[in-house]
Amino acid sequence: MSDHLADIFISYRRLDSAIFAQWLANQLKGAYGPDCVFIDTESIRDADLWATKIHGALKVASIVVVVIGKNWLSIKDEFERRRIDHPDDWVRREIEVSLEDGKSIIPLLIDGADMPIKEALPSSVAGLLAVQSRSIQTTNIAADISSLVADLGIRLGKTPATAHVNYPFPLLKVKALDSSNLARLAVKLPEWRIVHRATEKGEKTELMRTYEFESFEDAIHFMNTAVRFIARIDHHPEWTNIWRTLIVYLTTWDIGHRPSLLDVDVAAYLDGLFLTNYERKLSRRDLDAAGNS
Repeated sequence: MSDHLADIFISYRRLDSAIFAQWLANQLKGAYGPDCVFIDTESIRDADLWATKIHGALKVASIVVVVIGKNWLSIKDEFERRRIDHPDDWVRREIEVSLEDGKSIIPLLIDGADMPIKEALPSSVAGLLAVQSRSIQTTNIAADISSLVADLGIRLGKTPATAHVNYPFPLLKVKALDSSNLARLAVKLPEWRIVHRATEKGEKTELMRTYEFESFEDAIHFMNTAVRFIARIDHHPEWTNIWRTLIVYLTTWDIGHRPSLLDVDVAAYLDGLFLTNYERKLSRRDLDAAGNS
């Protein structure tokens, strides 16, 4: 864990959202520098650590992002007591201090989580419900994260760093898909959506799909397997992996960031690879559960 004092403090429960919280911290560091974020990464939490590092970082931070997943409220200790009900629960203390000090707090909902109801929270942190929350949707994660990063920069008075991408010189003459072909695409590849995203050089139109895997290892294996085909046809996707989820964007940059048959080829290949080797199969337990519902 870093000892520096940062502008942004990320509060999270390790069993609820550790992977996302670490990923978010890396996105913010990439935009505003390595010293802009404080996130606790210690595997063992004790009172001395809180007093010497966590509390100090929290007091200095001007913005506190509280990451809330579906299990944030219900996680229990070894005695089946909710952690949020413990007066010395770290997440509870982080929120209490933030509310007492009048910090700028952002409850960040992930994985389809909702804000808890007042009756489910200790009174000392019920003030969290009066704060406007934000959501990160898996189907729109790039735009949601970009918006969050930009908003945090505005609050801090900072401008995010931008990375210049050197695209290869175009070697093929390809055409963008027309409206009739895009309509056929919706039938042939129904899991893919047409999306539009703004860039510094204008809007780009892309094919977008989300894949869900059984495990993080399966997601990485899928990407490593697909790389061979992608390298062979020399047409590269933009993809983001978060735990078991992979979000893929496809567009052809040298025709103004619009979909072409090259993108259709990659999309069809990825779908076939996923269906053949990775799509979750119904287990006996799933069938029994469906029969009992």
